Amino acid sequence: MQFEKFKELHQKYSNSDWSNIDSNDFSSYAEAIQQNKEFHEWAVKTDLDKAGFNYSEYCCLMMANQVYLSYNENGDLENANSDVIINKWKDGTFGIPIHDGGPSIVKINFCPWCGENLETDE
Repeated sequence: MQFEKFKELHQKYSNSDWSNIDSNDFSSYAEAIQQNKEFHEWAVKTDLDKAGFNYSEYCCLMMANQVYLSYNENGDLENANSDVIINKWKDGTFGIPIHDGGPSIVKINFCPWCGENLETDE
């Protein structure tokens, strides 16, 4: 798939209106975003930019995206959401939530995706 075609499909499928989904186009789009790193990273950056989320503050794009996905529309942490993989607190602490119904976490010191040290001197 050409990058311009991917961009077109991303615009079509990244909004909330799925009423005119074309299964062939969507299958091609899904395959491209999973198999092409350049396409995937472009899509994530585009979506984070659209949301006003500053991904440059994070060690890698995957960490930034997962932190973004851990907040609700009000900017509060989603402790009860079992889809959340990682949380970041205001003090800079990163943790993997334990989905047991409470706010428990396993604090992490290194990024699970790129391995960078997450320790802060604060």
